[in-house]
Amino acid sequence: MSIFMKATLKVDAYQLQSLLDVLLNKLVPLLEEQGWKLHGCFVERYGPIKPAVVIDIWEMENMAHVERVMSGDAYRSDPRYLAAMEVLKSAVAEETVTFMEKKGGMLQNVYP
Repeated sequence: MSIFMKATLKVDAYQLQSLLDVLLNKLVPLLEEQGWKLHGCFVERYGPIKPAVVIDIWEMENMAHVERVMSGDAYRSDPRYLAAMEVLKSAVAEETVTFMEKKGGMLQNVYP
């Protein structure tokens, strides 16, 4: 059964575009190579202007899949990861990660 991860990032609003660029063009392809599937990257449009809030919804096979990727070091030496980390370190003020099980709705699972 699939597991979903919601990553909520509070980001310096002045660095939002840089963060979205590295997230979508470097980290997403890197993590999708590891089998993770991004269902959506959302930017809150109402609420506080600073910090900006970015929410990603990811799907993985199960928690073992999450742990396999996170405990592995292969991606940490990838140039895309290293470039992304420079931006993330300066732009992200706070990150919250929540794991969820799907109980209904129209979102189609990648992993049955």
